[in-house]
Amino acid sequence: MSKASRIIVLCEDRAHEMFVTRFLKKGWGVNPRAIRVVPYPSGRGSGKKFVEQKLFEEAKAFRCRHASTILLVIQDADEFSVEQVKANLDERLPSPREKNEQIVYIIPRWHIETWIAYLDGMDVDETEKVTYKSTYGKIAEQKSAHPFIDSLAEKCRKNIDLISPPDSLIAACEEFTRIRNIL
Repeated sequence: MSKASRIIVLCEDRAHEMFVTRFLKKGWGVNPRAIRVVPYPSGRGSGKKFVEQKLFEEAKAFRCRHASTILLVIQDADEFSVEQVKANLDERLPSPREKNEQIVYIIPRWHIETWIAYLDGMDVDETEKVTYKSTYGKIAEQKSAHPFIDSLAEKCRKNIDLISPPDSLIAACEEFTRIRNIL
């Protein structure tokens, strides 16, 4: 059971929502009622722009809460580096993110489907826009992604090293250390 009373998820789309909520529920025993996903555009506009526009408001509300709360921000890096996206998100906060503040950035390179492909045993290349969306797009939004996410959550919970993971997944694991102690 999570020690955090509330986890707010700010994401681009259904695939992001599915990935992070399954990761938290199955891997860390987070009660589904403790997770609030900010409603995303769902096909009515850019998910990336939505995350960028809502971040200020959600971070401001997050910082006003006295209960143990986590703000998980998930945004695809696309053609940018993970560091560039982090810097962009940091600029959108009301004030700088503190070192141990429980605002976490999960930034897959190109798409979350890249991580699903890696977890399925594929050798992925994040440096080129190789789209795994065509193969893993529907899987990432359905229960068929659960075994891949569950495997990652278990390895993460037990501190088991991943074999040749994509750089963006390594960065996400490093970000995850911000909240590990309250899950």
